[in-house]
Amino acid sequence: MLSSSRPWLRSIVLFVTLVASFCVYGHYNFYRDPGSIFFDEHRAFQRQYSTYRQAEIAGFSDVRQDTHAISRTKKTASICASFPSVKRQGSQYLPIAVAGALQGLSDCERQDLFLNILIAHTNTTEHPSSSLKWLADSVDSLHGYEVSNQQLEHLQELELNKDFLTKAVFDYIHALSDCYETQADWIVIFEDDILLADGWFAKTKQAVLSFSEEAKDDMLFMRLFNQERSTGWGSREVGGNHEFSISISISLVVFAILTFLCKRSRIVRKLVDDGTVFVVCILAIPTFVVLFFQAGKASMLPPHPGVRKERFGCCAQGLVFPRAKAPRVVEYLNAKQSGQIDLMLDDLAREDKLDRYALYPLRAGQSSVRGTTVHEAQAVWSMTFEDLDPKALRMSHARMLKDLYPSECANG
Repeated sequence: MLSSSRPWLRSIVLFVTLVASFCVYGHYNFYRDPGSIFFDEHRAFQRQYSTYRQAEIAGFSDVRQDTHAISRTKKTASICASFPSVKRQGSQYLPIAVAGALQGLSDCERQDLFLNILIAHTNTTEHPSSSLKWLADSVDSLHGYEVSNQQLEHLQELELNKDFLTKAVFDYIHALSDCYETQADWIVIFEDDILLADGWFAKTKQAVLSFSEEAKDDMLFMRLFNQERSTGWGSREVGGNHEFSISISISLVVFAILTFLCKRSRIVRKLVDDGTVFVVCILAIPTFVVLFFQAGKASMLPPHPGVRKERFGCCAQGLVFPRAKAPRVVEYLNAKQSGQIDLMLDDLAREDKLDRYALYPLRAGQSSVRGTTVHEAQAVWSMTFEDLDPKALRMSHARMLKDLYPSECANG
């Protein structure tokens, strides 16, 4: 038992205990966060919800084999989702992406979604998924390029020269234009390696309905996919986030408070000696400030559920545009002609002073990330997607359906 005459010794024991406890907790809970010192790449990329979701949709194509093509009502879908897709080396992710988008949708949701696939090859037969009957029957439109002979020759030249950055821009414009022609209020462009969670459509619909007309006018897009590296602190280096000045400021305030209390209270003087003040202000506060930042922003300050403005984000896996912004996006990308889609869209948002949003919790992950050996490709990863709870998603989906659609809408 520690002597009461040595409060500084108790302070050291408590300090060491708290640091050790935090480190143990971080080891078991923050290992997926790429911005954290506890990040463990051997555990971080373990699939949890992805494995469950892929098993859930595995039989979708078998079910679709025995059904007919979708019969659409005259009602215009409120959301159009477009998948520009090219042949991948090895596994083809498009069937998984489409099955994930459709599996679990209610009848009303399916009627409210126009699903478009662009086979982005001048010769569509080069894409292994283009001949899948169930795929064609499951979507509203599956087609190749519908362009002039001159444009087709240009695309063939891009394919021959492997000019992927230029061709990707053309494909994005084509996919966006396809959806614009459907008259849908909202347009979603997905990359073909996306994996969508149960309830993704209802969550997206709920989110877009929350935008006022003014907000729609001032926005460019809303992200359905993001990854924690994009939302991390400004620096990973100790001291790079002003930890030293923050520590000094907090320590001075705490020192002043403790000094004041010691002068006013005999009880405090018994509990806090000079050694305790030293431990708290010189050891504990700087240590915990550094640990706070080193543990990772996504771990310590995860985004609150809902739609939030977010200037910084990663990738173009799933972006939702108001229909009115599609012509401006097409115009801008046509002018740029070549480059990375997400970076160009961020430039457009800055130039036109438009807001960018993100939807949390994420309802989109990647099915291709484990198929690559490139470290940076694996870093395009959402730990929050893998931590989704299937049961909670089902319950949330059911609640959203009651809010979005009339009770007579049957699940399908």
